[in-house]
Amino acid sequence: SENANSEVANDFNLILFENDEHRGGDRIRLSQFRGDPVVLNFWFPSCPPCRAEIPDIETSFKRYQNVGVYFLGITNLELDSKKDALDFISETGATYTFGIDVGGSIMRSYGVNGFPSTIFINSEHEIVRSWVGMLDSEKLEEFIQEIVN
Repeated sequence: SENANSEVANDFNLILFENDEHRGGDRIRLSQFRGDPVVLNFWFPSCPPCRAEIPDIETSFKRYQNVGVYFLGITNLELDSKKDALDFISETGATYTFGIDVGGSIMRSYGVNGFPSTIFINSEHEIVRSWVGMLDSEKLEEFIQEIVN
């Protein structure tokens, strides 16, 4: 049964940074992951709380990758350079998927105006929760449980 209040997550196109799974410049769409829950984390390199929560997000990614929860780290480069972003990702050791929101259109479509912001999307691609501010491992666990069940 559809929850009348549920908001469907807007599709978008994300240009990826290179990692073990992707070549730099590859693109993915959110709709590719329909049928699986997705966690969107909006961040930028010179944001200290963004930097502080990424290890916990990485831990959650490792814990849930086998059950098909996807994690996308989304940055726009209005305040920082691509090199800043790549340095940041390598410093944190994060291995989930990161990409660039060119021109900030993804952030606008999700109403993101504080950083970090994290959007939890269920397998039907409905937005279950939007959280502004830093998440610790306990909160992440609680909110991920809401989208995997």
